[in-house]
Formats: sequence, structure tokens, C-alpha cells
Amino acid sequence: MNYKKLIGALVAILLLAVAALAVHSSRRVAAERGPAQAAIVTTAPAAQVAAEGYVVPQRLATLSASAAGIVTQLHIAEGAWVEAGAALLTLENGGQAAALAQARAGLAQAEANLALLKAGSRPAEIARAEASVAAAQARLDRLSGGATAEQIASARQAVAVAQANLEWALAGPTPEQATAAEATVRQAAASLKQAQAKYDEVAWRSDIGRLPQALQLEQATIEYERALASHANLLRGATPAEIKVYEAQVGQTQAALAEVLAGAHPADIAAADADLRGAQAASALVQAPARPEELAAAAAQVAAARANVAQAQAAFDQTVLRAPFAGTIGGLHVERGEFLAPGAPAVRLGDTRAWVIETDDLSELEVVRLAAGEQVDVVVDALPGRTLRGEVQRIQPASRVKRGDVTYTVIIALDASDLPLRWGMTAAVSKR
Repeated sequence: MNYKKLIGALVAILLLAVAALAVHSSRRVAAERGPAQAAIVTTAPAAQVAAEGYVVPQRLATLSASAAGIVTQLHIAEGAWVEAGAALLTLENGGQAAALAQARAGLAQAEANLALLKAGSRPAEIARAEASVAAAQARLDRLSGGATAEQIASARQAVAVAQANLEWALAGPTPEQATAAEATVRQAAASLKQAQAKYDEVAWRSDIGRLPQALQLEQATIEYERALASHANLLRGATPAEIKVYEAQVGQTQAALAEVLAGAHPADIAAADADLRGAQAASALVQAPARPEELAAAAAQVAAARANVAQAQAAFDQTVLRAPFAGTIGGLHVERGEFLAPGAPAVRLGDTRAWVIETDDLSELEVVRLAAGEQVDVVVDALPGRTLRGEVQRIQPASRVKRGDVTYTVIIALDASDLPLRWGMTAAVSKR
């Protein structure tokens, strides 16, 4: 008989002695009270099963991180109660945070590009294209059949359209264009932040200038400055050179009006016909919606960007160890500043709102006398004289060899009580 079995036998003998003493006392009290008050007392049968176990929480787990890194924050202390989902510790995650910011900026840019395609041309752009067609048609008609009052009016309208185009060039960017430019700036800023984080990791090296991190930081800085410049140019509106182009168009329409009034040459008629066809093609292109394949490609870019965000978010989340259920911190196996490897024990968590007894002390001869759902008595060594009731919750189906004996593990759920139970207390289990 091993040590724990010997202890279990002694506990059983002690229980029998207590029962005998109780019977003797009951009989003595009954004799003193007389026949009218005597109670019938029977001696309990000998214990059929006796084992030793330990008080443990109803649910417990040893938690570990799925990523490697240095522990930068410990959010809990031993003995603290935490709710499900609470952060327990955080690993160094500067690179993951930068990657997540870059992925989110890429998603914003992809969504802005898709919005631009779906929005199509603005009414002002369509009106400008239609006006160009009308002007070209009027010019051709005037050159072909001589100028009429209507043609002259049309040529004058072309002048008005060119002037409107000039005003349009001075109107500034659309909200969609501004949003796309801002997304490009945010993406460039995220790339610069990520490159800076990688550079800072090796900045202490004397050969930092020859490392790829230095080149990546320089390239990211250039791209960020380029994005800022493009954004600033967009907000400034048309450049002086572009404005001069529209001013030149005003001059051209004014010259065309002069030609209407002056008469046409055959070569002029042919040129006017070509201009009309070009204006019609440009108008059709402006008014046509985005092609399905263009929308599909833009939507695919959005989906890919969202997947990148999800992947970056998952990598960032792996740097924070969270409680899978509510419970008490039973142990901390890591300190702030230490390196934590994936799978290494970090935090021991147990739900101490209810207790169970775990015993691996039952032999193959004793385990057959137990079944799930049966009631047993439990006496905690630290609380002598107090017997708890428990119910067999689970019996391990497979045995194991313990110091030469074949034993089985049994989990016993304890009834609710006000006893000051603590994690790891020893207890004696018996069944009568």
C-alpha cells in the first residue's frame, strides 16, 4: 500500500471511530432521556472507497502566448480576479502596430479608389464634353453651309463654354480626389513609421548605413514627402500652366468664332469634321460608366486590403494574452522585461467560484465501486470535523501507473458551502 492509500485507510478508520463514538453518545443520551425519548441509532457500514485528493477550481488552465516577444506590461497580479477577455500581459508590439496602421491606410486608399469609379464623371465634366461636341458640330455646320445666325450663336456659346472650363479649372479638387490623396498620405506615413521602427531596432549598430533598414527608411521618407507634395498640389488646384491651357482654349474658341464670321476653306471643313468626331468620342468616354472589369478589380483590391487588415490585426492581437474565462490568477511564471517563448507557461488561471476535488489515488479495485453521479463524503485536512458532500462528476476512462499501482483520476464536484477552501488543499474522499 502506498503512502496515500495508507493515509486514506487511516482517515477511514478515524471516520469509523467517530461514528462509533457518535453512536455510543446517542445511546447514552437516549438512556438518560428514558424510553419515551430514545432514538433509534444504527451503525454505518464500513467505507467502501477511501482516497486522497486536492481542492482545485472547477475550471483551470495554464495559459501561454502564441507569439514570441519581450513582456512589456503585466496587467494582473497573483490572486487577482479577472473577467473573461481581460488582458493579462502584453508583449512588445511596435512592429505589429505599424503593420496594422499601414494595412488600414491601404484599405482606406482602396475604398477611396472604388468610390471614385462608382461615382463616375461629375455633371460639370459631362456638360463640358457635350458643349465641346456642340461647338465642334456648329463649327462644321458653319464651315459646310456658311454661317447662320444660329451658328454664330453656337460659336459664341463655344467661347462661353471655354470660359466656363477655365472657371472649372480654378474650382479646385472634388471631395473624392481629396479623400484619395489623404489616403495616400496616410499610407505613406504608415510605411514611414514601420520603416522607422525597423531602423530603430538596429540603430545601435555601427554599420547602420549599410543595412537595408537604412535604405528602406530613406525610401519611405521620400514616398511620404512625395505624397505630401501631391496632396498639397491637389488642394492648391490647377497650376498656372494648366490655367494657361484653358485660357488658350478660350482664345481658340474666340478664333473659331472669327472663322465662322469669315467663311470656310475645304481644309478647314475637313479639320472641323475631325474635331467633331474627336469631341463625340471624348463625350461618350466621359459619360460611360466604369466597366465591370474595372469595378471588379477595384473591389478585389478592397477585399485584399481588408484581408491585410485582418492579418495585421491577428498578428497584433497575438501580442496580448487574454483570459479565456473569468477566474483568479493562481500563478505568474513570467516577469516584465523577460522574453516569453510561444507555448511557454505564463499565467495559471482558475475559476474559484466553485470547487472540485481531483484525486488520482483510486486503484482499479476501488474505481469499480464508483460511478458518475454518486454522492461521496469529503473532509478537507485543513478543516477537520467538517464533512462536505460531493458528487462524482467524471471518472478518467484510462488508467495510469503510479508508484507501481494502477490508478484512475476522478473529479468530484463539491456542494456549495461557506468553508474557506483554498486552491491545492488536501482532502480525504470516502464512500459508504
